Amino acid sequence: MVYSLVMKEYENIELKSKIFIEDAAYHKLLSIVADNKNKLETGGIIIGYYDEICQNAVITEFTKPPEDSKAARFRFYRGIKGLKSLLQQCWKEQNEYYLGEWHLHPKSNPTPSATDIAQMKKIAQDKNFNCKEPILMILGEVAKTKVISLSICKNDQILYYDERAEIYEDT
Repeated sequence: MVYSLVMKEYENIELKSKIFIEDAAYHKLLSIVADNKNKLETGGIIIGYYDEICQNAVITEFTKPPEDSKAARFRFYRGIKGLKSLLQQCWKEQNEYYLGEWHLHPKSNPTPSATDIAQMKKIAQDKNFNCKEPILMILGEVAKTKVISLSICKNDQILYYDERAEIYEDT
């Protein structure tokens, strides 16, 4: 049986690296954001996997904010409740794992703040995360259009990915 899989594709030419977002994950993200009636910042973690040569990432899931998260208009503190068991389940069932963080900048550009950048550098250095190159995805709104900023923290630097056209793959 052949399946057609639609993904968003982002590329960093300097790194010769791509990040793919599965369509189902992207639509789940939009659903999470649509449920955010108070228009506060919100967020969660990114789950997925890397290809065989650890060059390209595939995002398969964006989680909802854990119950113990704290949201405000210009700040979001992601909680941890339930994430450990979710990540254990993702690894056991699909060999997927924590890739990084995502959050919403409601009615604002998806530009990472100094706090966002510091957090990603801290995650890269924290052995508890086991993620030396965390991905940061920020969803913003510019002129009522959803805009994504996608970056990776590598060697203490934030490197950005540019969106490419949607791709279709047979698997």
